[in-house]
Amino acid sequence: MLRDKATNCAKLWNEATYRKRQPYMNYQPLDWECKDFYQKYTPLIDSSTTQQILRKSNESWRSFFALKQLEREGKLPPNIKKVCTPGYWKRNGKYRLIMVLRKDCYSVKDGVMKLPKGLRIPFKGKPRWNGKQGRAEVIYDDLDGKWRVFQAVNVKPIFKPQGSKTCYIDLGIINLFTIWLKGWRQPIAFSGRNLLADWWYWVDRIAECQSILETINGKKSSKRLSKLYRIRQRRFRQAINTMIRSMVIDLYDLEVSKIVIGNLTGMRDNNDNGKKSNSMIHNFWSFKYIIQRLKCTAQEYGIRVKEVNEYKTSSRCIRCSSENIERKGRLFKCLECGLEANRDAIGVLNMANLQYEGTAIRVMTHPKLLKWDGMRWQPRRAVTHRPMNTPEARIPRLKPWKC
Repeated sequence: MLRDKATNCAKLWNEATYRKRQPYMNYQPLDWECKDFYQKYTPLIDSSTTQQILRKSNESWRSFFALKQLEREGKLPPNIKKVCTPGYWKRNGKYRLIMVLRKDCYSVKDGVMKLPKGLRIPFKGKPRWNGKQGRAEVIYDDLDGKWRVFQAVNVKPIFKPQGSKTCYIDLGIINLFTIWLKGWRQPIAFSGRNLLADWWYWVDRIAECQSILETINGKKSSKRLSKLYRIRQRRFRQAINTMIRSMVIDLYDLEVSKIVIGNLTGMRDNNDNGKKSNSMIHNFWSFKYIIQRLKCTAQEYGIRVKEVNEYKTSSRCIRCSSENIERKGRLFKCLECGLEANRDAIGVLNMANLQYEGTAIRVMTHPKLLKWDGMRWQPRRAVTHRPMNTPEARIPRLKPWKC
C-alpha cells in the first residue's frame, strides 16, 4: 500500500510538472492552482498529501524563475553552471517513489510512524532532533531497498558560546584539518593518509567493476557499481562527520566562539598535476561538503564560521615573511632565515597572523597528529592493532588538545 501511494504521488508530481512546463515553453501563463488534480488524486492519496505535492511543485518553479532572474542579471552563484526547469520524478524508466506529508498529518512515536489512511510503519533509529515538527518526505532508496524518512524540525538554539576565542583551520589533503588556537604550543592536524588509502582501495574496486561491465556485458553502469560508489562516499563522509563533530565539541569546551577557515574556491581551475593528483583534487577532496558540515555543526553550538582567503599562507615564512622558500613533501624551509617547519603548521599560523592575532608563538616541526582508525580519530600514539576495548586504546579525546 505504501508503494502504491508513493507511485500515485510521483504521477501527480509528473502531471503538475508537465502542465507547467508546456505553457512555459510556449510563453504562456502557468496554472499555479491545478484545482482539477484534487478531485483526481484525493481518492488515491489523501487531500493533504495532494496539497503538499502541488505546493512543493510551485516552490520548485518559483525557485527556478528566481534563478533565471539572477542569471539574466549576471548574479548567478558560481557553483550553479546551468539553470534547468524542475524535472520529473522518474529514473531509468521507473517512478521515483516519494511521499510529501504535511506536518499535522503524521506522527513519529515509539518506533512507529503513523501516516494518513491508517498506515502504521515501524522504523529503526531515533530522531536526532526534538522540536516542532515540519513537513516530512518519505523516499524509497533503490540501492538499499529501504524507505527513508526526512523530517524538518524547528528547534531552538541548544548551546551558547562559553567564551570569545578564535580558532584557525588550514585545509589540505594529506592533513585534512590543521588547527591552531591562541596559546597552543603547536597545531593539531587530522591526518588524511588512512582515509586516502581507503579511498584509493575503493577506486580500484570501482575500476575493476567498470572493466568487467565494459568487456563482458558491454555496459557502463549497474546496481553493483552504484553501490560501490555509495560505499566509497559513505566511508569518506563518516570519517569527515566524525572529525568535524568531535572537533567542534572540543572547541566549544575550549571556549571558542569563532572559527576562521581557509577558502580554496577556484583551486581546481587550471590545475593539472598528473592523473593521480587531479583525481584526488577533483574527487577525494570534497571542499564544499566539508565546509557545509562544519558550518552546520558549528551552528548547533553557537560558533560562527568565517571563510578567508589563504593565498600564499603556505609559501611565506612565518618568521621573516620571505617568499624565498623551499618545499619538499610536508617540509617547509626558509632560505633567508633558515626556519624549518611543517607546511600545514606554517599555513595555519600565517592565517592567524593575517587575522590580527600578532606574531604566533614558536613553530614546532610537526603538528600533533590524529589518525582515523575506522571508528574514531585517535592521537598517533593511540593508534594500535589491539582491539578497541583494551585500556590502552581508551584515551580521552580532549587530552591531545591540552598543549
